[in-house]
Amino acid sequence: MRTEGRRVPASMTPFGHRRHRRRLDAYVDGELDLGRAQSTASHVAGCWGCSGELQWRRLIKASVEGIGEHGASDLASARLRRWAEGLGR
Repeated sequence: MRTEGRRVPASMTPFGHRRHRRRLDAYVDGELDLGRAQSTASHVAGCWGCSGELQWRRLIKASVEGIGEHGASDLASARLRRWAEGLGR
């Protein structure tokens, strides 16, 4: 793919973008191998949409992890987790 005579990096093509976006949850959780983590970090650094999505996912993860400390009800915890899982779809 080319834009104004310049080659667009593979991670910024529509296919590359979708691939990295699907990896964001695993990236936040530290589940990616080193190569994929570096590739995803590089993509996020240059993609406004994915960097915003990554910030949201980090905030959600922090909120879900902190639920037990504040004594939220099991129902509230389940609803928040279900809502967070739906964001990745």
